[in-house]
Amino acid sequence: MNNAAFLLVAIGFSVVVSLAIWAFSRKPKTFMSSIDDFEREMRALGRDPDAAQGDRGRGSAVQPRGATDYDDTADPAVTPEEPRP
Repeated sequence: MNNAAFLLVAIGFSVVVSLAIWAFSRKPKTFMSSIDDFEREMRALGRDPDAAQGDRGRGSAVQPRGATDYDDTADPAVTPEEPRP
């Protein structure tokens, strides 16, 4: 009987832990939960309202390979090297 009791305790413990994990990880099913999810995604996709409107900088910080910014401190008599492919 000792082995059967141990088996029942182990099964009972695993059922309780499985139900607790399921209860904490499930998505809410209320009416407002879907609206809140949609609003959160729209805020993530929208612009930052605190950012200045005219402060857009020079564009993206990422440049394609071989692209360089114009260097106005370079000597105009020297021709720049061709970018490598």
